[in-house]
Amino acid sequence: MRPILVNIPAKLLFVAALALALGIFLRDLIQRRKDRSIPLSSTPLYLLVAAEVLIGMKSGSWTPSAAGFGHPWTPVPIYSYGVMLGTSLVVGWFLVMRLAKQDNIDQQEAGTMYMWTAVWSIIGSRVLYVLTNLSDFDSVTEMFMVNRGGLVAYGGMIGGFLASWYGCRKRKIPLLQWADVVAPGVVLGTAITRMGCFLFGCDFGARSSLPWAIRFPGPSALAPQGSPAWQHHVRDLGLARDAAWSYPVHPTQIYEALVGLSLFAILMLIRRYRRFSGQVFLGWVLGYGIMRPLIEIVRDDDQRGNVGSLSTSQFIGIASVVLGLALLVALVRRYRRDPESLRLWQTPALAAAGGAAGGHPVAATPKRRKRR
Repeated sequence: MRPILVNIPAKLLFVAALALALGIFLRDLIQRRKDRSIPLSSTPLYLLVAAEVLIGMKSGSWTPSAAGFGHPWTPVPIYSYGVMLGTSLVVGWFLVMRLAKQDNIDQQEAGTMYMWTAVWSIIGSRVLYVLTNLSDFDSVTEMFMVNRGGLVAYGGMIGGFLASWYGCRKRKIPLLQWADVVAPGVVLGTAITRMGCFLFGCDFGARSSLPWAIRFPGPSALAPQGSPAWQHHVRDLGLARDAAWSYPVHPTQIYEALVGLSLFAILMLIRRYRRFSGQVFLGWVLGYGIMRPLIEIVRDDDQRGNVGSLSTSQFIGIASVVLGLALLVALVRRYRRDPESLRLWQTPALAAAGGAAGGHPVAATPKRRKRR
């Protein structure tokens, strides 16, 4: 368990942000002397905002002053979960851009869609966590504090799906065509993020005597209050407070990471041999919808919420499998009637707005046979 990978000196980070902002601004000015059509980058502005946030959080005042810089600043912790979440988003970006190009989706539109899908995935995952743990928050403000609790995977998937639906509708891109592009990135991202859960110590499993069961540590310099599993075992299961380690538990984070990697391999195989659009997406919905409720059986953290006798994720997983099977039946029937109408990856998908703005022609909708 390593919840904090490294602590960065806050003043050093502040100086680095200012220096980088100045360097990028000067680079842009030099480039504009050669070509006035080159726009100024917005990155220096973001870096200045970050520097201002550091001042406000570490010096006690939002106004730079000698007194504020005179006293020590606490370091900025780099959390393992955040690093793995960020890694999953970066890896997902490159994968989605590659698959979008293969499936004839405009690269610029794919990049914009991915960005908003990622943003709303994080928002959705936080919203579902808050909804399933309302009693843990004393005020609305605490709900927005990321250091109070965490994220729920299914909330992120629901938020990302709604963002994708809206983005595809706005850009006239078939939702099934886009869904087959992003699904492999979602499951690969799940695998990477779960390793962050393992490092942080959250989402732990129930007690186990299996050979691969693991123990999480008690209080340490990196986690003064001990790992979440250790806290739970001391509070609810009779573990001695001076115990150095928790009871052995199922490594459910590793289980989910392995499920994510396995599903990624399966989805990429489906992409290779697919017959109609939606098969890759359904592979993710059905595969994860079956495996996640099974893993939930051996989960033991108490921040998952309940719907009757099921955990929230078990309920959503089962519901997604039912809906996925219904969609599969509908798509198979449509494919049998008109195979060409469901091979959406064969037709370039350019957004109407994007095509007009970028000077590209909007792809014509292919003619389809009249159905009887």
